[in-house]
Amino acid sequence: MKDFQVSLHPGQAAIYNSKARFKVCAAGRRFGKSHFAALMLGIEALKSTHTASNGNVYPLTVEHGVYYIAPTFDQAKRIMWPKLSEVLGYEKQGGFIRRENVNDGWIELISGRRIYIKGADNPHTLRGIALSYVVLDEYADMKPFVWDEIVDPALMDVEGDALFIGTPKGKNHFYKIFMASLENHKGYEDWEAFHFKSLDNPFLNPAEIERMMAQSNRSMDVIKQEIEASFISGGGAVLKPDWFEVVDTLPGVEQNTLKDVHGNHIATSAAADGHVYVTVDLAGFIKAHGNKKLRSDQTVIATTLVTAEAWYILDIQYGHWDTREVALRIMKSVSRNPGCRLGIEQGALMHAIGPYLEDEMRRFNRYVTPEALKHGGAAKIDRITGSLQGRAERGRIKLLKGDWNEEFLSEAADFPDPLSHDDLLDAVAYVDQLAVTNYFTDADYEEWEPLDLDSGY
Repeated sequence: MKDFQVSLHPGQAAIYNSKARFKVCAAGRRFGKSHFAALMLGIEALKSTHTASNGNVYPLTVEHGVYYIAPTFDQAKRIMWPKLSEVLGYEKQGGFIRRENVNDGWIELISGRRIYIKGADNPHTLRGIALSYVVLDEYADMKPFVWDEIVDPALMDVEGDALFIGTPKGKNHFYKIFMASLENHKGYEDWEAFHFKSLDNPFLNPAEIERMMAQSNRSMDVIKQEIEASFISGGGAVLKPDWFEVVDTLPGVEQNTLKDVHGNHIATSAAADGHVYVTVDLAGFIKAHGNKKLRSDQTVIATTLVTAEAWYILDIQYGHWDTREVALRIMKSVSRNPGCRLGIEQGALMHAIGPYLEDEMRRFNRYVTPEALKHGGAAKIDRITGSLQGRAERGRIKLLKGDWNEEFLSEAADFPDPLSHDDLLDAVAYVDQLAVTNYFTDADYEEWEPLDLDSGY
């Protein structure tokens, strides 16, 4: 049989070259998802054997189908039928398509095997055939059971492969499998996640993207989702990102007073009327497991200056670190802010980090007493809402410009979506337990005088 020649741009090639059995691709509009899907469907339907990711080799017959599934059958035909015709061509014209049935939605190649065009809106039509390969296009618009109960079991005969592609639509089941594949969760060891923006397609004119972004009637949430392929819920039901002003400097202080842990110039309480609080939200530490590292949620270290005017978030560090590195990062933050108060989330993890923190204090020759941050029986959502919502809405939480701003604002936009992270928000909310803020200046009061000069009252 003649060779099937394909041409891929770098992003598509990265997916193609992956050895993972299940590939999850979140990409912006016009990245080339449908074209790549058509190429993969053709490649897989022309094969006479399937080599599983574990090395097992299975012979393929006409009974082993290749599926393309879109949210609806009409959508599937509209998107993929012309693409397959373009990419594969017809046998009488030197191509690979032998015959087709538009009504039943299948294309038979010269290998004798068929590509089936399917819609997830009629899941019963997906049953009854063993699959060697499947593409689920715009998986975010399908019901999760389509994969869990129908498609995945159909791949078992020959340990077939799957490609999930689509543009994000909030944080739903597509987001779940993307994150599970990205972070290599248990059960997702043979999965790999890919993320591409529209501009990762080298054949797309950048001027078109700039034109879209310049239109004032198009929200940034739309740009982030459709062009940058960001998983945002866009709710803003509790915390609106535009409530948080990003500032270059603090009022009444000189620029470039000190540097934060990233080397960025900041100003601290050493030069401002207020007090600095370092609050730490611990989230478990890295543990080795064979040749892999198991990681929990991120640990967050927030540095906040509280003044009579507002809370100024000076810096936020977040990541997956071992115990010793967390202790070192805490002490660096404390050392850069003399006289600050340190609060650490109460619990077993606080006790675990204690000995390492003491070691770092001796090494830095700087001592601070960590204060336990308690939940007080309140749920995390209530704790964050109560601490941040009112202040933010009144413009009393400001962010000093830094590379953590985008992550913080993304969490604010998604909160309280249960599939979204809120670790940065939680770390800042802990400041409320340590700080006593006076929002009145001396000018708000008449000068006090004692009624009795001898007694003082």
